[in-house]
Amino acid sequence: MPISQRLRKLLGLLRRGTWAAALVLVALVVAWFRVWSPVRVEAVRVDRGPVVQEAFGRGTVESQREAAVGFDLVGRISEVLVEEGTRVSLGQELARLETNQAQADLRSAQTGVGAARASLQRLAAEEDRARALLSTADREATRMVGLFALGAVPGQQRDEASDRLRVARAELDRVLAQRSEATRGIDVASGSAEQRRVAMVRATLLSPFDGMVTRRLRDPGDTVAIGSTVLRIVDTTRVYVNAAIDETLLPQLASDQLARIVFPGSTAPVAGRVSRVSWEADRQTHELLVEVTPDHLERRVAIGQRADVRIELTRRESVLRIPARMLHQDESGTYVLVDRGGKIAVVRPTLGISGSDLVEVAGGLAEGDTVLGPAATGGALPPGRRWVAR
Repeated sequence: MPISQRLRKLLGLLRRGTWAAALVLVALVVAWFRVWSPVRVEAVRVDRGPVVQEAFGRGTVESQREAAVGFDLVGRISEVLVEEGTRVSLGQELARLETNQAQADLRSAQTGVGAARASLQRLAAEEDRARALLSTADREATRMVGLFALGAVPGQQRDEASDRLRVARAELDRVLAQRSEATRGIDVASGSAEQRRVAMVRATLLSPFDGMVTRRLRDPGDTVAIGSTVLRIVDTTRVYVNAAIDETLLPQLASDQLARIVFPGSTAPVAGRVSRVSWEADRQTHELLVEVTPDHLERRVAIGQRADVRIELTRRESVLRIPARMLHQDESGTYVLVDRGGKIAVVRPTLGISGSDLVEVAGGLAEGDTVLGPAATGGALPPGRRWVAR
């Protein structure tokens, strides 16, 4: 065989050997990363501390005192003295109705009272005159009866004196009846005037308590009927959160339980307590309405705004605990991945109560054990592999 052919054959063998070695090297590198290389993990120590089981609910801010205020008579609004957002105090004037007709009625009623009193004074004078005439007629009739008995006057004069006495008595009775009617007329006129005066007072809308105007529903010129809402007032200093809680937690809920309230736009919770647990659950959502009242509220809130509450149901102090994110589920139940001799191992612990972030460990783990989790969201940790903290 010529030398050139031998050289070409040798070079071909070397090239095929290089490719085979490269393939083996690639396979070894892949095996290293998939089987032997350490997995990057999040490592957390099992420690002791409090674990709090909480009930979560989302609700709205409500006021303990609110009122839809309006006039209790028909009329046309002449003035609305407040705007939405205005703080008002008890008894403050809020709106007025037009009172031209009411003022005219009041003046007419007051004139009627004056006329009735003048009539009563006139009848009092007539009563005095009628009593004087009656006294005179009585004396004259008595004198005529005596003279007739002596035969000094005829019977006709005696009868005439008796007739004048009866007329005088009838006149006094008439005057007394008119005076009684005039007295009743004064009472009626006074009552009518009082009604007109009260109507004038009712034409002014007053605040029923200290609070804030949250809605203005009528404007000057609007005609209102009895019961029409003109303004809505709420007491913003006495608020609570009406939160919806799952009905399955009802046996664990009670008044005066500690709670935390988180308002939108704020990360700092406000301490509060359960003030009422509803006796009725929603038939569609199967949730209970639970009132949570803040202990002290320094920030501004709006009635109807959203707020989240967490109600403390159970608290355990100084218990073993791990983050809830370290728990995993499979067909056999709950498990955690832990360090055993530098490698990843599966442990199925016994768990106690669960909080929003932490879970109580009742058995299967010891204080100081290292619990492992994926370094990235959605990552997997194969048992038996070595690990390294990220």
